[in-house]
Amino acid sequence: MSVINYVNPFRIYKDLVRKPIETFLFNQYLGYRKKTGEGINSAKEIIYKVAIILVFLTAILWLSIFNYIVFYHMYMPNITHQRTVHFQFKPCEETMGICSFPYAYVQLTRKSSILMSGQLYRIRLILEMPESNVNKDLGMFMVCTQMRAKGGVLVSSSCRSTMLRYRSKLHEYIRTAVMAPLLMSDVVEEKQTIQVDLFTEFDDDPNQPVTDAYVELQSRYVQVYGGQLHIEAHFTGLRYLMYNWPKFSALFGISTNLFFITLVFALSWYHLQEGLPEFIKSKLGTTPDKDEDNKKLIGKIKLEKEESPSMFEGDVLLEEFMQLEEKEKKTS
Repeated sequence: MSVINYVNPFRIYKDLVRKPIETFLFNQYLGYRKKTGEGINSAKEIIYKVAIILVFLTAILWLSIFNYIVFYHMYMPNITHQRTVHFQFKPCEETMGICSFPYAYVQLTRKSSILMSGQLYRIRLILEMPESNVNKDLGMFMVCTQMRAKGGVLVSSSCRSTMLRYRSKLHEYIRTAVMAPLLMSDVVEEKQTIQVDLFTEFDDDPNQPVTDAYVELQSRYVQVYGGQLHIEAHFTGLRYLMYNWPKFSALFGISTNLFFITLVFALSWYHLQEGLPEFIKSKLGTTPDKDEDNKKLIGKIKLEKEESPSMFEGDVLLEEFMQLEEKEKKTS
């Protein structure tokens, strides 16, 4: 009696149709996964490059601003130096008044120098003088100044003449009548401010920088409330532009620094573009090891292929099934 084995059609369907389809879909999935991984890696590289470029551009911008600020403070001197002048004199012993010329020693700085070498300065003495009859009758008088270095070494000297501004009697009457309320309330005083230009283009000696000034009023009858010594920088050329147009100068200077620094950076980037980005990313630990990832992916694919039957395995099972049927027919 022959035994006929029952053939399950679902198993044949599974071996002949389902497994090849699953293998095909799995291969498609691996392909899409590989493409997605490559796209993510390329996007990461682009993000890293953009981040590095932004960092470098920010650093270049701040470096340009810092260079201009340093250049401005090193190249531009202080515009004005003001020192109060306290006059001294020798009083007379037998009569009223003073028996010497009013004089004053003015300390400009305690350091080695206060003025920038190569820069021209304008030195003025500002006197506050009352409109007294003595000063009106005094007329002209001399104001002399000596600029001295450390140790009292004479660097330069100058003498200038000055006097009160002339006002007629009519002018004085009208002015007194109009300004009477202010004069009575001490808001306005009957005085004049006299400016004496002692040096118009003073150039400091770098070997013997000026540290002190000696001021003398060559008249025993002059009356003054007080005085101030003003030292003002007289700018020319680039310093004149930087002082009178600071915003335009700052914009031009920063733009110039930015251009040259960017040019140097671009040339350096051109010569190092092959190694510099990868070097930085490897130092940051963000560069994936492509060889290692590829090995892992290939090993995983082989493992999955071994675990899942391919379409060729279905053909082998079909051949074995047909051989068993032929053997049973022969025996029967």
